[in-house]
Amino acid sequence: MAAALVSDDNFLDEYENKALPIGYRFVPRDHELISFYLFNKIKGFQLPFDVIKNIDFYYLDPFHFSPCEFKHGRKNNEAYYFTKTKEIRSKMDRIERHTRNGYWKSCGKAEEIKHRDRIIGLKRLFVFHWRIPELGFGKWVMHEFSIHPTFLVPHPLLDEKIKAKIHRCVICRIVNRECSYGV
Repeated sequence: MAAALVSDDNFLDEYENKALPIGYRFVPRDHELISFYLFNKIKGFQLPFDVIKNIDFYYLDPFHFSPCEFKHGRKNNEAYYFTKTKEIRSKMDRIERHTRNGYWKSCGKAEEIKHRDRIIGLKRLFVFHWRIPELGFGKWVMHEFSIHPTFLVPHPLLDEKIKAKIHRCVICRIVNRECSYGV
């Protein structure tokens, strides 16, 4: 499972009324996010824990997220979300990542995620930038995980409906660089 055992008693209040049992922290590896969580979400299967929320992520600014949502990861500064991407109409292969007060800017190329020598997905890195240049970039970093089409369905069986569903559903891992409550 994608949770690590924690032996600290001060997490009792934090995990009260949450999906994970007391003593567990959600720290999934990249291939687990794709091969288990994203795969099952796209296929319509129920996930065992309601740790990853469904939201329209690209319509919200990162400061709209509650600080208590950043409770996952090794430093307790990560939040996970399922979201649907929105394509730019003029360029159907590009995804719009603008919010009301800023935008998510890509940093480098997409990294292939492999599991057992098979490409199962892609991971892209983004940094939040404010629209007002004087504010610079924000304290938020996003890792966007998408599934590789051939991992879901063998290549000859891919049709446009399946390709569209794969392309639209992603997992976003948000890291708040100023919020780390180390254990």
